Amino acid sequence: MTETILVTGGAGLIGSMCCEELIENGYNVVSVDNYGRGDIFGDEGNTESNVTEYLDDDRIDHHQMDIRDDDFDEIVASVDGIIHTAAQPSHPRSIEIPYEDFDINVRGTLKLLEAVRTQNPDIPLVFTSTNKVYGEMPNYFSYEKVGDRFEPVDDTLWNGFDESLRIDQNKHTPFGVSKASADLYVQEYARMYDIKAGIFRLGCVTGGAAHAVELHNWEPYFVKLALTGEELSIYGYEGYQVRDVIHAKDLANLFRRYLESPSPGQVYNVGGGRKNSISLRESFDLIEEVTGNTLEYSHAEQREADHQWWISDLSKVHRHYPDWEITHGLREIFEDITKALRKNLDEVS
Repeated sequence: MTETILVTGGAGLIGSMCCEELIENGYNVVSVDNYGRGDIFGDEGNTESNVTEYLDDDRIDHHQMDIRDDDFDEIVASVDGIIHTAAQPSHPRSIEIPYEDFDINVRGTLKLLEAVRTQNPDIPLVFTSTNKVYGEMPNYFSYEKVGDRFEPVDDTLWNGFDESLRIDQNKHTPFGVSKASADLYVQEYARMYDIKAGIFRLGCVTGGAAHAVELHNWEPYFVKLALTGEELSIYGYEGYQVRDVIHAKDLANLFRRYLESPSPGQVYNVGGGRKNSISLRESFDLIEEVTGNTLEYSHAEQREADHQWWISDLSKVHRHYPDWEITHGLREIFEDITKALRKNLDEVS
């Protein structure tokens, strides 16, 4: 019998790519999404349009539903695995809506865990955490300017931060705290109740399904401003800050592999790694190559608890899942984003 996987936040960037990955590999999918991203970011952030773009398949049973709804538990009881991507995803936005951020990220995740524990305890579960659980800890290290980017003075950090980086005693923003709390709850349920849950602390996840809003997912937002000719504000570090970028399709492939071979209670840092790392300044050149447009920008104040440099050390996830690899390079990622945004802008005009 074909297995059925539940994807929460199924209309979102990661969720929609997970739905595609699963049906391409013979699964049926139940997808739920409350389209709350539109409430958080406005119309430009609403992911409802992704339903017709990515979830139009008979093997995907999509529901407009909140994971905090009572009838959500019935779905949990009926599936063979879960990928939990539903969240309030923005650390700057969380400063303005800390209670809502907590309610979605912590209470929603705890409710999901309880439904699994009491009704379907043997299924595997993927939890999408974030590198923001580490708060400002990456900023406690020393960096120097090398070309158009920061690089760590300590050579042992060349491949990035691993899972041993501590998470406490530093500033996080409410988003970092809520995701750290949910992260620990998932770990605890794996250890205390033997739930087959894996925790994935993500770097910058993006792709053509991402919606271009300033407060979350910087890559499509930068590309959008290049296409429209609007000026970009760079928040702190003069644009030398480094991020590692991973396409949501590559992440979805990893999540499927986890469902098929779970490692309960394990925590993984996952992003683009050293290979897909890029500074904001470096991204300007790449965006100009891909779009043909120059991105105009000015500088603004640094955001709270923003990372100066982040690269995910992928050593652990490669040890546990050696057949998984990143297949989308930086140029391919930005080309995918540009193609999707050009289509959207043409439809609007």
